[in-house]
Amino acid sequence: MSEDCLNLNVLVPERPALAPTPVLVWVPGGDLQRLSGRPVVYGPQFYMKYGVMCVTVNYRLGALGFLSVLTENAPGNAALKDILLSLQWVKKHIAQFGGDPDNVTLAGESAGAVLVQYLTLSERATNLFHKALIISGSALGYRFFNRHPVKTALDLGKKVGYQTEDPNELVRKLQEADVFDIVTAQGDNTNKRDGFRPFQPLTPVAETPSSHAVITQHPLKIVKQGIPQAVPMIVGFATHEGIKMLSSILNNPILAENLNEDFELCIPSDIEYPYGSRESKDLANSIKQFYFNNETISNTTLLNFVNLVSDTQVTYSTDRWIEIYKNMTNSNRVYYFVFDFDGDLNWYKLSRKTQFPGASHADLSGYMFVTNITRPLLPSAGAQSKQTIQVVLQLMSNFIKYGNPTRLTSLTCNIREEWSDCGTQRNYLALNNRPYMVPGPPLRRRLYFWRQVYEKYESYVARGGRLQAKTP
Repeated sequence: MSEDCLNLNVLVPERPALAPTPVLVWVPGGDLQRLSGRPVVYGPQFYMKYGVMCVTVNYRLGALGFLSVLTENAPGNAALKDILLSLQWVKKHIAQFGGDPDNVTLAGESAGAVLVQYLTLSERATNLFHKALIISGSALGYRFFNRHPVKTALDLGKKVGYQTEDPNELVRKLQEADVFDIVTAQGDNTNKRDGFRPFQPLTPVAETPSSHAVITQHPLKIVKQGIPQAVPMIVGFATHEGIKMLSSILNNPILAENLNEDFELCIPSDIEYPYGSRESKDLANSIKQFYFNNETISNTTLLNFVNLVSDTQVTYSTDRWIEIYKNMTNSNRVYYFVFDFDGDLNWYKLSRKTQFPGASHADLSGYMFVTNITRPLLPSAGAQSKQTIQVVLQLMSNFIKYGNPTRLTSLTCNIREEWSDCGTQRNYLALNNRPYMVPGPPLRRRLYFWRQVYEKYESYVARGGRLQAKTP
């Protein structure tokens, strides 16, 4: 909790390498408002054994990293510029630590994955990284793009105590405010959507074009035009991403009651049908029918709720941009995966003490890093969990080193099949202790439902349909 937070950690394998060492630059997650690059969650010991150097970065969080009024004094995306600065530092200095500045993989999970993808969409990141790992997060997701940043900023100002509608005056007052007053005010525990979306609306924005702007258009528009950093990528998600929401619902039943009373609250905020309109009510009814067969959110329909959260917050937006990108003639390799292992080290489920079956959002962390929660469990972990660590680390480290996750894995680590580019079919790897390729796309029926929802909405917008501004 310090404003002096823009530091990074350089973690180097103990045994000197004969050649420059491949570098993994890790961007921490945390809903853009918590966590850091400290090795409490992202302990790099596994990568040290595989001859990979790790750099974990910090960036400004919450309002300090994402507030925008689209002016020169507060254009937005400060956190993205922090990560760019880290990458520039790595480019300039990592050779002094034995690292290879020409073999850098930018990686993140959850909100970290979102920021990594944003940098693949920015011209400003050219030549700063050469591969990308994007795990359980997408810049196309409604949670991570603010279409109405000025309103968000003014609303925050009112919570701090500034009743102004002048963006420039707001910025001046916030610069004079106590930083902890801002941190306290940016939380919102009164939002009835919290059962579906428990986070703040301070996110990346489309900046006014300038020499220092990182993103100036909606991410989907950039993807359709062509990704500036078309590097090889590993992209994927867990089978049950939405498990992350269960503790909120189970510990505070009123959140489920809010959603059951008004299913329109389950509509992603980038679908801006006016509340109460025929279109909004029809969509809410369609969601309730498709996911719950017209039942309510309850202890007997928790899996249905998990699937709804998974699809709206992670899986659809991830699959959609891959589909668009892989149908372009200039696309690079995308290694697509779905993590489906439920074992002894599933990090998020351990952190929330949930026994709900399936692989949750952020569970893969327990097989990629030595975390504060999994460290004491490693010696007694079962054989399949230890196999999963070995599989994940072999695939990831091969990709970091060579850009090909199954290079040199023949007859090792239960990997018997090449993990190939997903192609236009979006074939994917079922990632577990014995991985195998699956014809794509994943979750076909559920993702087709959302494809139809968004196509119908885009047609409504094109016809000049009335909209109601909604923040993330």
